[in-house]
This record gives sequence, C-alpha cells and structure tokens, in this order.
Amino acid sequence: MGHALWLRLSRALLALWLVISIIFLLSHSLPRVALQSEDTGLRTGFLPERAAAELRYQRRLGLDQPVFYFRLAPWHWHGTTNQYHRWLTDLLRGDLGASYRDGRPSTAVLRETVGVTLPLVSLAFIGCTFLSINLALAMAMWPRVRSGMLVLLHGLEALPLFVLGLLLLLLLANPDALALFPAYGLGSADLQELTWLQRLPYLVLPVSSLVLVNLPALVLTLDAALQQSRVQPYMTTARAKGASIAGVWIRHALPNALLPFLTRLTDLLPALVGGAVVIEVLFALPGLGRLLLAAGATRDYPVLLGGVLMAAVVRLVSWLLADLLQAVADPRTRTSK
Repeated sequence: MGHALWLRLSRALLALWLVISIIFLLSHSLPRVALQSEDTGLRTGFLPERAAAELRYQRRLGLDQPVFYFRLAPWHWHGTTNQYHRWLTDLLRGDLGASYRDGRPSTAVLRETVGVTLPLVSLAFIGCTFLSINLALAMAMWPRVRSGMLVLLHGLEALPLFVLGLLLLLLLANPDALALFPAYGLGSADLQELTWLQRLPYLVLPVSSLVLVNLPALVLTLDAALQQSRVQPYMTTARAKGASIAGVWIRHALPNALLPFLTRLTDLLPALVGGAVVIEVLFALPGLGRLLLAAGATRDYPVLLGGVLMAAVVRLVSWLLADLLQAVADPRTRTSK
C-alpha cells in the first residue's frame, strides 16, 4: 500500500511539474502584452525613450535573463540566473505576478473570489455525492421507482447547464411564478458584510443547477453497478441469512459497486469547477469563474494563468483522491497501479 501510494503521488507531482512548465512557457510568450499598460514610457515619447523604458521593464521582470538553466546549441550552463528558476521561486512563494488590470498581486485577486466559488463547488459536490448514492439505492430496492427515475434522469442529462439554470430562475426566482430565492448576486457589494448564513439563500439555485446537471451520470453509473450485484452469490447468501432489504443493498451490494462510482466521481470536481464559470455568470456571482472570464476578455494573463494553475491542481488532486478511495474500497487495486 505504501509503495503504491508513493508511486501515485510521484506521478501526480510529475504531472503538476509538467503543467507548471507549460504555464511558464505560456506566460513567457505573453509579458510583452503588458508593456503598453504598465509603463507609460512605452506609450509616449520618442523612440530612444521607449527603448529605454522597455529595457527597464524587462530588467524589472527578469526578461533580460536566459529562459532556462542551460542552452543546447552551443552548450552553456546558466545556473540559477534564469527566468524559469525565478518564476518557480516566485511561484513557491505564492507570487504569480501582478494583475495587468489594477497592478495588485494576482494571488490577492484570486483569493477574493475563492470565497464564493469554494462554498459553491463544495456544497454541489456534497449534494451530488449524497443524492446519487441514496437515489441509486432507492432505485435498487424499489424496482417500481426505478423506471420513472430513469426517465427523469435521462431528461435531466439532456439539459445543458445554462438552460437548467435559466429554468430554475424562471420557476423559483420569478415574481410572476415563485419568488422563493434571490435571482442573482449576493445581495451586497461588500462580501465581508455577509455571514455564511446570509450567503446561503443566494447559493441555493446555483448549487441546485450544478447538482442537477451532474447528478444523472453519477446515479446511472452506480445504478448499473448495483444491478450487476443483484445476481451475485453474496446477495443470495445475505437474503438466506434473513438480512433486511436495506441491509442487503447497503452492507453487501453497495461496497462492491463503489469502484465504477468512484471512477465517475473523479471527474466531478473538475466538472463543478468548469460549471462554476457558467453559473457565476448566469447568477451574477463574484466568483473565480466570472473573474477568469473577465481576465480572458481583458487579456489579464497573470490572473488567467493563475486560475488555470488552480484548475490543474484541482484535477490532479481529484485523480489522486480517487486512487486513494479505490485502494480503500478494493484492496486488489492497491498494488495493481
């Protein structure tokens, strides 16, 4: 178990390093976009003045240094005085550069919006996991319920996220229908004034949209695995020993059906983070997804690449978590990877 865990962790760290290196290459090709916005000397003055201003800017960002630790043709070792080493060092300190939009640190800009996106994604993840397990068990224990649930789930699966969000807005946040929840925003320009309880009503419809659009795949995956368990010998043995219907499905069928479900659950966190972009725009939530969309529109590359790095970390963590959960659920997988 320990060897397999270290192997998976090593793969995740290697993948993270590759992602970080790709982001560096992207950021290395983009800094000149900021030349026209950060230094007024580059927008005005004669050509010598603009050249001097550009040189000052490049020295300040270390752009006058070599790109990597070495050069192949001809071979030359640059040591740690290079742009890649400086970028990695800044990254380990949590420095992703300054925003092109207002000059603030990108990490500070991203941190302000995580307080909205994190509860949104966390509540949606918990809701998807809880509802999918209980609905799949209900469909297995009561076959008459299963046929109707399958129709409903396939119907939900056909709806895009933005359509589902609009339907919830029209049905549950419409003064002409049912105005049960706020239609958009968080009700205050200053998020610090709102407690968590005050924020919850504004998250009900966004969370419900994310849950409903991701729920069908999870339920159908677990339902298929449970249906395969129906004819297994351990189910017959449990019934013969007098176990209740709930006991048979929860104690015997569910643990053996979790592997494909956990595999599907691996993709849930990245899907929720991606869906948050749509939901935050639709419901006017000042979250990370909305920030990254605005950063892309305004070419604020430090903020945009910082968001890409966060999304990549979420993807890698979900893979690693799924491997660990599979190893716990099925000991046979502990040494197979």
